[in-house]
Amino acid sequence: MSRLSELRVLLFAFAAAGFLCGCSAEELERLLGLDKPKEAVFMLSFHREVAYPRGNLQGEMPLRMPNGVTRVLERYPMMSSHFIIDAAAKPVPGKEGFYRIFLKPDLKGRMMWMQLTALSRNEPVAIMLDGLYFGELRPREVSTGEETWVELPLDVDAARAQQIVKYANDNYRFFNNNKREDAHKLFPEDNF
Repeated sequence: MSRLSELRVLLFAFAAAGFLCGCSAEELERLLGLDKPKEAVFMLSFHREVAYPRGNLQGEMPLRMPNGVTRVLERYPMMSSHFIIDAAAKPVPGKEGFYRIFLKPDLKGRMMWMQLTALSRNEPVAIMLDGLYFGELRPREVSTGEETWVELPLDVDAARAQQIVKYANDNYRFFNNNKREDAHKLFPEDNF
């Protein structure tokens, strides 16, 4: 059988399976594991400030803050979407249209979050969204690494919160060779 014939038979089998089970093309791809994300979008990363900048462009990155001040951050993040399995959003009481983001890190991510909160007790951590400044994290207490979900202490507008939640698991799968983890809703009600 030629390669083209094999491809036609395979496509026919997928179409027949989708027709028989009543699945959409997206659901069928997901069932077969063919839905690997092509890129990471709405990716979060957490960067510490460099205490004594040395002009090392490989390890440091200057960042112009919204108030005009330039800060020098570590180029490589202490924690990022590489280790965030899922995200959830909860409305902020008294602030219509704003949400708090909750992140579910994997085991390595929980250890990284614990280290991040321990090292950053006296200094803010810059939060980047797709490489752009998004906000600051000022840990109130050191994480124990036991938390299943961690709260990102920022009030995020509805549009960004929705996209962060939507793409969190896709980003995790993109960075972890399409590895599927237990992604479930923290808040059962639909917030958006």
